[in-house]
Amino acid sequence: MRTTSFLLAGLCLLAVACDKPASANKGDPSTTTAPVVSSTAAPPSATPPPTSAPAPEAKTVDLKITANASTMAFDPTTLTVPAGSMVHLVIENKGPGALPHNWALVMPGTEAKVAADGLAKGETENYISASSDLLANTPLAKAGTNTEVTFKAPPPGKYPYICTFPGHYMMMKGVLTVTP
Repeated sequence: MRTTSFLLAGLCLLAVACDKPASANKGDPSTTTAPVVSSTAAPPSATPPPTSAPAPEAKTVDLKITANASTMAFDPTTLTVPAGSMVHLVIENKGPGALPHNWALVMPGTEAKVAADGLAKGETENYISASSDLLANTPLAKAGTNTEVTFKAPPPGKYPYICTFPGHYMMMKGVLTVTP
């Protein structure tokens, strides 16, 4: 009878232990058969490690360009920036003359279209018409003044820039090279 009592008690304990889901038994010292050994590992950190590194801030590139009315040209006619950088461009409209100038960064091969679209908009719109061909632009700068624009550099490639004031785009042009 005594053996039967021990056997029954053991079966009851086994039934209780088996009734718990396997995940409930993990780490529960009351359900393990081996003695619990204390760990010498450091306690878990209060702040979990980051799952991904924060995105680096885009580098800002400062550029200055001159619009010279006497030569009807930009100086310089080539600019270079890294892809994805923030570009801050200042255009200085140097005299002599009273003509305003602007700076428009456009998709390759669209210079004439962007200039014609701007002509249709007129001076009140700075000779600029918003379109997918226009990547960035400044407002018109009167003679002797500066104007500026800040924009994110497009993907790597060569992008033309022009002045969209009527008749200027064929002479007042340059290329912005965007490097990888």
